[in-house]
Amino acid sequence: MKIAVFFPGIGYHCDKPLLYYSGKITGQYQYELCRLSYAGLSKSTKDLNKIATEAFKPALAQIEAALKEIDWSKYEDILFVSKSIGTVVACAYAKQHGVKCRNIYYTPLEKTFSFEPQEGIVFHGTSDPWAQTKVIQSKCLEHHLPLHIIEDANHSLERSDDAESSLRILMSVMELTESYVKDGMQYRQLCWEELCRELFAGFIRRQNVTKCRRYENGRWIVKEDPFVDDWSEADYQVLITCLQNTIHTNGFVYAAFCGGILKGFVSVESGLFGGANNYLDLSSIHVSEDMRSRGIGRRLFDAAAEWAKRQGAGKLYISSHSAVETQAFYHAMGCVEAREYNREHVEKEPFDCQLEYIL
Repeated sequence: MKIAVFFPGIGYHCDKPLLYYSGKITGQYQYELCRLSYAGLSKSTKDLNKIATEAFKPALAQIEAALKEIDWSKYEDILFVSKSIGTVVACAYAKQHGVKCRNIYYTPLEKTFSFEPQEGIVFHGTSDPWAQTKVIQSKCLEHHLPLHIIEDANHSLERSDDAESSLRILMSVMELTESYVKDGMQYRQLCWEELCRELFAGFIRRQNVTKCRRYENGRWIVKEDPFVDDWSEADYQVLITCLQNTIHTNGFVYAAFCGGILKGFVSVESGLFGGANNYLDLSSIHVSEDMRSRGIGRRLFDAAAEWAKRQGAGKLYISSHSAVETQAFYHAMGCVEAREYNREHVEKEPFDCQLEYIL
């Protein structure tokens, strides 16, 4: 059995967009729904910290009463969906009652993190007056929580006086919400500070290669070439340095997490190149061995393509591993042989297949 419990904010009830549509999504995946509410809580002052402090105890007391008859032991999947002060209440309740749950945290407050939040996915807007972006970033790093930051979004994850933009934000947030509800996957950009060896502790690079594509005598052929492709500790250190440099130079590093553990990533460099100056380099894309064939690679590739298009690129350039399985993935994405070969890539990896993807 599965249950999704919804913890609202003050004035942000379960019929408001974030909680309403996340409720529709969880219902579609056969979760039993438990929608909570508060009585007598109000914003009696403009001091947001004071509101959160004064409202916490009565809100928690009401939730305690509302949930007292639930037997948590009968559920194999417990999902807490919370908003604003509801994120504080959800964390406090789970800690006090020993409830092991997954979480969707919409616009958490700083106080949320004082209750040792469990695994989940976090959404925050940079124009949220209830929480400082730097604090939320720092706390999410500390607790290993994937964070999605929406630029210029307020405490409702909307942009004031911009209905079209607000609807786009809502759709994006719900897509990420559904990915998490469906299979526990979380997708977000990585930041420079979190790139370290520990981040890759649960990532398995291993790939058993049997056949590769080779260009011989003017045509592509498939040849037997069995080997195991894996990374040494030195390879991981090089990778980390390269990804840090990508971020430092305003490139794109985007990752997939399962249960808070890194299971896939993609990177795109920032500098346009090529004869028409319209290529951007997709410098890496990898999915952990234990999570392949689940659509994660496609999701990462699509995110990279969307980012590259926003930067003004016309094509992605891929210097790809020649393994037949790897080539099958790129061809399924719509990649074809590159019209221009990048000399640097060819010299570095002469057996790679040089591909492009039209944006």
